[in-house]
Amino acid sequence: MEMDAPVIVVGAGAAGLASAACLKRDGVPSLVLEAGDDVATTWRSLYDRLRLHTVRQLSGLPGYAMGRAYGKYAPRDQVVAYLRDYVRINGLSIRTSHPVTAARRDGSRWIVTTPQGELAAQALVSATGIFSNPDVVSYPGQADFAGEVTNASAYKNPAAFAGKRVLIVGSGNTGAEIAVDLADAGVATTISIRAGANVVPRDLLGVPIQRWAHVISALPRVVTKPLSSVMLASSTRRQVRAGLPRPTQSILDRPGVPIIGLRLLDLTRAGVVKVRPGIDRFTPAGVRFADGREEPFDTVLYATGYRPALDWLGDLITRDAGGFPSHDGVRSTDQPNLYFVGMNYNIQGTLFNIAHEAPEAARLIKASLAR
Repeated sequence: MEMDAPVIVVGAGAAGLASAACLKRDGVPSLVLEAGDDVATTWRSLYDRLRLHTVRQLSGLPGYAMGRAYGKYAPRDQVVAYLRDYVRINGLSIRTSHPVTAARRDGSRWIVTTPQGELAAQALVSATGIFSNPDVVSYPGQADFAGEVTNASAYKNPAAFAGKRVLIVGSGNTGAEIAVDLADAGVATTISIRAGANVVPRDLLGVPIQRWAHVISALPRVVTKPLSSVMLASSTRRQVRAGLPRPTQSILDRPGVPIIGLRLLDLTRAGVVKVRPGIDRFTPAGVRFADGREEPFDTVLYATGYRPALDWLGDLITRDAGGFPSHDGVRSTDQPNLYFVGMNYNIQGTLFNIAHEAPEAARLIKASLAR
């Protein structure tokens, strides 16, 4: 099989587009394969209310900053428009409706399988992210539940839930923001939190929390632990008063991104959004919680997180308990010429991380192909 491109990039979201742009800048042609019918498929599918938690100055991709028109925190549709502009400005080659279903090694080459056939490359960049692959959970008795069970990935806006009693399961940003969206629309909303949640303000002392995260990440742990406790003391007290359980781990010790924004605390303290513990089991009419309380619901919406969309790599890679691949920076530790961009999720900002990972992946790929 002839080589279709020196590099194949899987995924045309922010990570894939940034990778392709950086490769092009370094003189390395690439082919981007996208499962959807356009770029930014996952972004386009997310809920209407979504806004970035990261400021525009720290959310632009390499070579193209987000201008003032995007505001401080860009809404979903503006992010999609930005990504489309990024393709146009960089002259990227994208094949849409080309989902990659499998990959294999053929000597020193990579072969990827799509419904349209196989394609070959010397290097492979996985930029599939996590948001297209929601974590699947279930509880005893769920099959007997008379209501609807759905996933946060299918949620758009409150219109379909008018007059219903909705239980949201999960304590991440997605669950918190959907709870606020529903409650603001007058929907009877309850949120189930099993292991507690860290909640931080979007801005602290007039400075975006993302910028504070960058400062803290540059300091030694002996300084950051007491500093973060002092900085977040007010929001911690507010969380306790609101009845939202806190986890046993601090914000520095617990992996992932805390809930950003305090609106949920306002609503739980006012009783507009009810807080319940984890689910024990479903009943025909609703659920029984871990504290023994039973309540009726019309809809249970799972917002229990996501896992990396890496099934197409099969057993070629090893993964941790969260499904994340074994890697050294952006480079796979399992396979040669396999790179991961967009797998680093923390309070510093996913787009910010991508903007630093993509140039590094391009540099390593260029050096590897030269050898």
